[in-house]
Amino acid sequence: MIIDDLTNNIIANRWKARCKNLPIDVKEKLDTFEKSDYQLQIIKRKRKYPSVGDIFQVNPRENIFFNGLVVNTHVNNLNGDDLLVILIFHNKTDIKDCVKKGIKEKDLFIPPQIVGKEYWTRGYFFNIDRLEEMMDISNYGFYRIGYRKFVDEYGNDLNYEPELLGTFGVSTINGIALQITQELIIRRII
Repeated sequence: MIIDDLTNNIIANRWKARCKNLPIDVKEKLDTFEKSDYQLQIIKRKRKYPSVGDIFQVNPRENIFFNGLVVNTHVNNLNGDDLLVILIFHNKTDIKDCVKKGIKEKDLFIPPQIVGKEYWTRGYFFNIDRLEEMMDISNYGFYRIGYRKFVDEYGNDLNYEPELLGTFGVSTINGIALQITQELIIRRII
């Protein structure tokens, strides 16, 4: 493990650069919002394991909804088994059209995430639609902090930086809620 990479890596440095250019009031709000401010709202519980191509809804706050897409399922890696890879889009994005044209970083509200099925079983994600024909979505990957490596969801090394880049690891329910809330603050939605 490369100790310096824990705080000095591509993900952390991009966040620091982004925050540096934010207005002072936004920086202050990012520094002071409380844990209670970023809980996902329960929509409806489902026991069925999601499928590739499922379009789901997430509700981070009252009257604020985002849609996401399941891009891979039954992922087994050192973080766990039966994990899923998801993308969460800006709330005005037509996911079906976006997938046909090719998903770009600007289309996503937060970076790609690896999650467990508990998002659905606890009711935080709820399927609302489905892509009947899944296009090739291969421009995503993850940065493995501490190792200075780009990897796929299985932990296999990639020899390039993916366009859609997330952090390698399982995102907790609070972790997704935190990332969405930070984006809501930065974009002055809340």
